[in-house]
Amino acid sequence: MKVLDTTFLIDVLRGRKETIPILKSNQPLLTTPINSYEVLTGLFLKNASAHHILEVRQLFDTMRMLPLDDRAVIKSAEINADLLKKGEAIEDCDCLTAGIALSNGISTIVTRNEKHFRRIKGLTVERY
Repeated sequence: MKVLDTTFLIDVLRGRKETIPILKSNQPLLTTPINSYEVLTGLFLKNASAHHILEVRQLFDTMRMLPLDDRAVIKSAEINADLLKKGEAIEDCDCLTAGIALSNGISTIVTRNEKHFRRIKGLTVERY
């Protein structure tokens, strides 16, 4: 299983053909509330219409949303602390996304944001 990061979701919404093989694969589509938050924030920044926001919410309805529960928060904090100690800090949203994935036994994230996610121990980055 793989977690779909914000960059992938934005590219889906933009209709980028590179996303199609993953969308049509037999694997479940998984993401996190953090990625939903990032996508929706972008829409509100662009003053998207209510119709466009509804379309995005419908996209998320086709996916399994992994929970931001206590295990995920602890794992995310561990990731963040480890990176801070090394002087390799990344955005909180990326730590949370990785923590949610890893705490659910998922070690692969689909993203174009390789630079940040490659720093996280135990996480494999899949570009599309």
